[in-house]
Parts: sequence; C-alpha cells; structure tokens
Amino acid sequence: MKDLVTTSDSVIASLCREVDGIRHRCSSLLEAIAKCNDDNLSCRLKKEFQQLSNRRSRLLETAKAIQFKSVDDKLSIEFLIEISSRPLDMRTCWPQEKKSDFISHNS
Repeated sequence: MKDLVTTSDSVIASLCREVDGIRHRCSSLLEAIAKCNDDNLSCRLKKEFQQLSNRRSRLLETAKAIQFKSVDDKLSIEFLIEISSRPLDMRTCWPQEKKSDFISHNS
C-alpha cells in the first residue's frame, strides 16, 4: 500500500509541474502576442495559448476527480487544484481591444 501512495504523490507532483510549465509558457505566449505584427503568427500563438488553456482546464478536472478519491496527501491535491484554478490573465499584456478580439475570436 505504501508504494501506491508514493506513486500517487509523484503523479500529483508531476501534474503540479505540468501546470507550472503551462503557466510559464502562457506568459511567454501573451508577451509574444502583444508584440506580434504578423497575423498568421499571431493566430498560431493564440491557438497554442487556447490549447494550453484547455489542457490546464482538463488538469483541474482531473485534480478535482482525484480529490474525491481517498488520497492520503490532501494538501498536495488541494495545492494542485489551487494552481490549476489560477487564471491566465491577459490584461497585463494586451490593450483592451486586442483582448476582446482574442476572446471573441476563440469563443
């Protein structure tokens, strides 16, 4: 049984690292989108951002599903849920009109 808990802990840690990587990549994408002048490149960057955002949402759903199982390390799973729930804030990089254009483009 102890091996199962260790494996579970490492899976949760791996998911936490993935969420952190997604947040860092999204931050880079937002900076690139804000500076981009090429429509094709901008579209590809926005598409990648949306894919990462969707992946983060799936990780949050997974974390919530794990929470309902009998996991011994509740703090780790709560941390995963917390970091998976944090928004990828677009306001820091985009003027208001570009932000609303991106949101309507991806709705």
